[in-house]
Amino acid sequence: MAATLVRHPDPVVLERDEFIRRRFDYRPGQHLTIMGPTESGKTTLLYQLANQVAHPKLPAIVLVMKPKDETVDSWAKVMRARRSYAWPPGPSMWFQRRPRAYTVWPRHTFDPDYDDAMMEAVFRRTLLDSYKRGKRIVVADEVYGLAVDLGLTRPLGAIWKRGRSMKCGLWAASQRPAFVPLDAYSMAQHLFLHRDPDLRARKRYSEIGGGIDPKMILDVTSSLHDHNFFYIGPGRRYCIVAP
Repeated sequence: MAATLVRHPDPVVLERDEFIRRRFDYRPGQHLTIMGPTESGKTTLLYQLANQVAHPKLPAIVLVMKPKDETVDSWAKVMRARRSYAWPPGPSMWFQRRPRAYTVWPRHTFDPDYDDAMMEAVFRRTLLDSYKRGKRIVVADEVYGLAVDLGLTRPLGAIWKRGRSMKCGLWAASQRPAFVPLDAYSMAQHLFLHRDPDLRARKRYSEIGGGIDPKMILDVTSSLHDHNFFYIGPGRRYCIVAP
């Protein structure tokens, strides 16, 4: 039976720190998706949430596609993440205890054909190992690139569809909401949407179900200020998360 749409009251606005520390209730295995254009602040939000949740028994494993990324470098220092060029990481004299975060960051030769093949192989192993072993958060900062450019739709889909039973959560972000797999929306227990000028992105926003009025989603996301996100969580809870 289809969910009945009701008129929802206007969402409350919560400061970022209050939301993350007091309102964001994450359970191992839940999936999370953040959508927004370039410079919307989605990557910063992604790592702020990971910094709050990740711990050695539920580590965040960040898949890094760019040759250099200052944001990843900065948050890796905050989280004391272990960098690995492949997966699984080998022994390290610097990490005697399990870290609460890893960055899986293959070396780049700047030959796109070679680099894409290397990333596809390394990230596929990471995704399948995480799906098998569970109790992890896989952070896919540009899930469009993983799914479309590297052809990893199937292992991503396996985690989205069945990873929750293994307590393996997939945290995905993308600046191309109209083109990412629908699982990024339909399987996410925590969804963050930013204002997007692209008509195709707004159309995809309007397709989100779960009992939330699509018109309200469009109205709210269209009026968001910079770096604000419309959050939809378990139990149809929603609010606006401010910087």
